[in-house]
Amino acid sequence: MFTSAAAEALLIPILGTIFSLGIPIVAIIGGLMYASRRARLQQELLIKLAETGQPIPPEILNSTLFRGHRGGRRSGRSPLRGGLVVTAVGIGLMLFGWIIGETSVLAAGLIPLMVGLALLLAAVIEGRQPQAPAASDTTGNPS
Repeated sequence: MFTSAAAEALLIPILGTIFSLGIPIVAIIGGLMYASRRARLQQELLIKLAETGQPIPPEILNSTLFRGHRGGRRSGRSPLRGGLVVTAVGIGLMLFGWIIGETSVLAAGLIPLMVGLALLLAAVIEGRQPQAPAASDTTGNPS
């Protein structure tokens, strides 16, 4: 049926596709596993501290696990920064398509450009919304 040369010619694109799609999937799964393990270890530490009656250090409570999405500093993960980066990628791709005279590349650059502009718009809208007031202590205990 197939000669070894034909089999090799089919094997290269198949392996290339598997590896090019597999590496990002493995990276995402690894990142999720790391975040899950870190959260579990932090929760176990809090349980041990609570069981022994020791005070919980504020550094643990101020960590990213307990701040949620909007709390504290986000170390460069802002919608504004993301929007600027994706918009720049779209513009760069469109410039590349224009330089080489390939309209399909130029048109493909519209996708990241529009996504980047949407992220910038979201950052502007999010920045204009009033911040929610801090939750008050309803336990009746003086702070």
